[in-house]
Amino acid sequence: MLYNLDIKNVAVIEDISFAPGDGMTVLTGETGAGKSIIIDSVNLILGARVNKSLLRYGSDKAVVSAMFSVNDKIREILERNGIAAEDDSFVITREITSDGRNIARINGSMVQLSLLRDLSHLLIDIHGQHDNQALLTPSKHIDFLDSYAGNGSIFDEYIDLYNTLKKDENELKKLSQDEQERLSKIDLLEYQINELSKADLVLGEEEELEDESVLITNAEKITENINDAYQFLYESQYSAYDNISNALSKLSAISGYDDQLLQLYSRLSDASYAIEDISHEIKDYSSKTEFDPGRLEEVSSRLDLIKKLKRKYGGSVESCISYLKEAREELDSLQNSDEKREQLSKKIEKTYIKISAVGEKLTQSRKKAAQELAKKIEKNLHELDMEKAQFGVEITRAKEYTNKGIDNVEFVFTANPGQPMKSLASIASGGELSRVMLAMKTVLADSDTVDTLIFDEIDTGVSGSAASKIAKKLALLGKSKQVICISHQPQLAAESKNHFKITKNISKNNTRTEIKKLNKEERINELARIIDGNDITETSILHAREMLERGFYGACKGNSHSD
Repeated sequence: MLYNLDIKNVAVIEDISFAPGDGMTVLTGETGAGKSIIIDSVNLILGARVNKSLLRYGSDKAVVSAMFSVNDKIREILERNGIAAEDDSFVITREITSDGRNIARINGSMVQLSLLRDLSHLLIDIHGQHDNQALLTPSKHIDFLDSYAGNGSIFDEYIDLYNTLKKDENELKKLSQDEQERLSKIDLLEYQINELSKADLVLGEEEELEDESVLITNAEKITENINDAYQFLYESQYSAYDNISNALSKLSAISGYDDQLLQLYSRLSDASYAIEDISHEIKDYSSKTEFDPGRLEEVSSRLDLIKKLKRKYGGSVESCISYLKEAREELDSLQNSDEKREQLSKKIEKTYIKISAVGEKLTQSRKKAAQELAKKIEKNLHELDMEKAQFGVEITRAKEYTNKGIDNVEFVFTANPGQPMKSLASIASGGELSRVMLAMKTVLADSDTVDTLIFDEIDTGVSGSAASKIAKKLALLGKSKQVICISHQPQLAAESKNHFKITKNISKNNTRTEIKKLNKEERINELARIIDGNDITETSILHAREMLERGFYGACKGNSHSD
């Protein structure tokens, strides 16, 4: 259940707070007042992509926050993601900034949008006018039927088998390619494997060879300079070592007179040992450094080979090594394709036996549910001012196994007695589709775990008696679910438990949308406005009062109630 929705700086909304309460809630207001922004804000909470145009002009940040109740499934998802749900409620927040940042939080902890989407199907079911298109798309009818039938576990079992089957069939098809193509591929792979194996590439080798090439190429310069350095440090007449030795001799003669002189002697002695060690290392390095044209040619040739293989097999030594591994595996597969084809064929045959059984189980569940669903929807249609309507669910065998099972499902319908039922997509009007969808939602509500249903102008295309029937149906649905309706129909407003009005105020080039919960007299005035427009008359006031008394207030007579 949605406890509260706070919206700041979204489109024309500067700052509003909306607490719908339980039962049926209706939001009314003139076209353009901002009712659709409420839906956009809810969609943000449910993980929808951000449209930058939603950020209020002149604002640095937009924030939408919603508090929901917690059930066991929601708590499990939250805890799995390290989020504690305190006091049986939790808060989702979305922030949009002018510099493009998009932050989602649950109970203050930053989360990925994917988590909001995982939670969305447990929080709110939004039905807008465009959702009627699902009824016009026969391929989606099977989803409605499975939802009613509760086929989740059977379908999961089926889809696992289906995915395995398709994977194995694709692999078998790959193995069964044209024989000449297979032999050509084997020849190519053998050549590539031989080329890469013979090269015996090693990670880090290229860098070592490049370093060695630099040393060999500059060997003469290195030798000359390192020999000079050795002379200056150790072998020349006035070498650093000899000079320091003479200095040590002088300090040694006087070091006993003062501690500072002794420390200086000790430090210079350490320097003497260091110079001696460095000199020996330089001499050793000099003995190893020589220009070797043969070795330089070997190094250059090896580097050229590595660069050539890198160009052919992916651009790096790592990719070459990886390609060799994959090529060996593919060659093995092609050389042993007959055996593998036989193994795969047997595996596929066993999978077909399993998927056939599970698919048939799914079909039987659908057939049983289809009869129940059709009867319940038909009953609801009769209650929605379509007394003669007939509704059916046709299940036919698919030509092949699909990711939905082995069935085709299509809803059929007729609004007129004596007329055969035909595809819902081909004969239903907009008003009829709205009522079929409402009937569907009403029937599915019992098996649906979502506590909150939002209907965005579901009454479009209907009026009079039909609108009254829709209103009563939504009010009845509000006894078991939290129902929020955006509507222009007075019938829906009169039946609601809670009535909010959305208004748009313009002052000094500033546009603000506000929302207010209406008391009884304010509801009467709003109903009169909807009935007669802005020119409210005494007649429309009387009509509105009568509608409200017949609707929610009439239903509450004898019960304590206050607005």
